[in-house]
Amino acid sequence: MTTPKHHRFIFATLVVITFISPFANHMFIPAMPFVKEEFKIGDALAFATLSTTMISMAFTTIIYGGISDEWGRKKVLLGGLILYTIGATVCWFAQGIESLLFGRVFQGAGAGCGIVLARAIARDVYGMERITSVIANLTAAYVLGPLMAPTIGSFLVGWQGWRIIFIVVSVIGLVLIAVIFFTLPETNPPAQKRPNFSTIVKNLFKNYWQLLSVPIFSAYAILPGFTSGVFFANATASAFLAREVLHMPVELYGIWFLLMPACFFLGNLISGQIGSRRSIGSMTIGGSLLCLLIVLGQWVWHDLTGLSIEVIMVPGALLGFAQGMLMPYAQTGAMQVNPSLAGSASGAVVFSQLFFAGVAEQSVGFLADQTLLPVMYVMVFLATSAVCIAFLAEYFQQILKRN
Repeated sequence: MTTPKHHRFIFATLVVITFISPFANHMFIPAMPFVKEEFKIGDALAFATLSTTMISMAFTTIIYGGISDEWGRKKVLLGGLILYTIGATVCWFAQGIESLLFGRVFQGAGAGCGIVLARAIARDVYGMERITSVIANLTAAYVLGPLMAPTIGSFLVGWQGWRIIFIVVSVIGLVLIAVIFFTLPETNPPAQKRPNFSTIVKNLFKNYWQLLSVPIFSAYAILPGFTSGVFFANATASAFLAREVLHMPVELYGIWFLLMPACFFLGNLISGQIGSRRSIGSMTIGGSLLCLLIVLGQWVWHDLTGLSIEVIMVPGALLGFAQGMLMPYAQTGAMQVNPSLAGSASGAVVFSQLFFAGVAEQSVGFLADQTLLPVMYVMVFLATSAVCIAFLAEYFQQILKRN
């Protein structure tokens, strides 16, 4: 039986595990222009160093939870952390873009274990009666990751170049592997007779197909993906525009970047205070409309004044706020469709967020021309799609109420 002191240690470990996902993504953003310069590659390949990580993470996120239910949390978590560390080490020694992309895919595949297994272990340790407050604290930790990571990454790159990021990440991975191997108990011992991997995956896809066959679930699952795509298209392009067009020092860029995740955190905080006093439909429609208005306002601002760091970062911060307001309601709407599959529903929403963010980043990379216009094209398309999906979800909700 674990003691309260041991619970505190486990929680601290889960917080660090939760950090690895945003650290894999956000710490690398300031390094991307430097990678482009060193390897002499185009924008599309440079953006791929981030988008491949996001997409790899998206696909593994939907698998880790189901595997850990059958094989035990500790083994699966260690496997993910080993992949994460190997990927970071490959990136550290990369001598070309091919090996860097290979390492980034591995790093993303490993990082997918972070938020999924941290929540699963928290449920095992603290029980259902305390899980809501624990997950809320872990979510705050997850938000702090992207809040800190780009700024830390900026100063590391300014100090020792982009490879230092992967040295730091490799060391963090090795320390976590040692701590978990020697001190973290197995919180979900596997059954005597365990299904094989193919059976687990088959059951996972069966659950997801059952959820996706319900139109209102699909709408609420896709909606956060589109708004995440809007946010990350702007955030990722900001690193290149700040470095290559505005010639801004990387350390100063890192300080400016703080605005975006800080406002996302504020949006989450206000959303939590509003709670059930507003309907899911009104908050998701309002949040998506706000995203579209911010994007259109950014376009007008850019046309009137030209490119500046304020034109990029201030609307980016407001987009973070809108996304933070919308996302908890969209996730709640998805999880309410079939409460018995709430875990799978949550995994689908996380997949949507990561996948569409990666697609948006790569789309900007293919269209990039060292101006803000390609970013605006992608953002307007995704923000308009988000508004349509939000209204569609409310339409389906009204049909369900009438029936």
